[in-house]
Amino acid sequence: MKKWRIVLGGIVGILAGCSSQPEQVSNTYLLPSGGQMTVPTISTNQPLLVVRPVEMANHLSGNGLVYQLSETEVVQAQQNLWAESISEQLTRRINHDLRQKQTKYWPTELTPALATSGVPRLQVKVSQFNGHYSGVAKVSGEWLLLDGNGALQGVYPFSYQVPLEQDGYDAQVKALSEAINRLTSQMAQRLSVG
Repeated sequence: MKKWRIVLGGIVGILAGCSSQPEQVSNTYLLPSGGQMTVPTISTNQPLLVVRPVEMANHLSGNGLVYQLSETEVVQAQQNLWAESISEQLTRRINHDLRQKQTKYWPTELTPALATSGVPRLQVKVSQFNGHYSGVAKVSGEWLLLDGNGALQGVYPFSYQVPLEQDGYDAQVKALSEAINRLTSQMAQRLSVG
């Protein structure tokens, strides 16, 4: 009887070891900065430009990085996550990049302490911000410029495809970052002439 208990105990131990799932490891990502890290100083002749929080399409607003598997199927990663809301990261990145790339306005994020009456606003709406089965990162949407009274001054669609340098989510994040760099360059150019 003891013999059977030992054998049965060994079998139960083996089965328990086989059935235990390996610990799931999550990777978290932040968008890299857009280049220069100098902090420009505001000059008194620069009017404020409020950079409103970036609006993401519903399928992009979760915690996981998004990858498009086919023309119709997208998946949100379960172990490859944004370390912080992607909307917040994009808002901060656009604000920072525009301070570096143009001098007509002083971009600032929306905050309750800021009186925004009469201040022009910039709104970005993102419809694509994902990896793609063709080996690129796709970023598209539109940005709107509103004057201090809320009147629409312009709607500017954008669409960028940046090739991934290699497979993997790290390469996807870097390609997405490059697309945002191109977007903020387009914005800065338009703001400078408009």
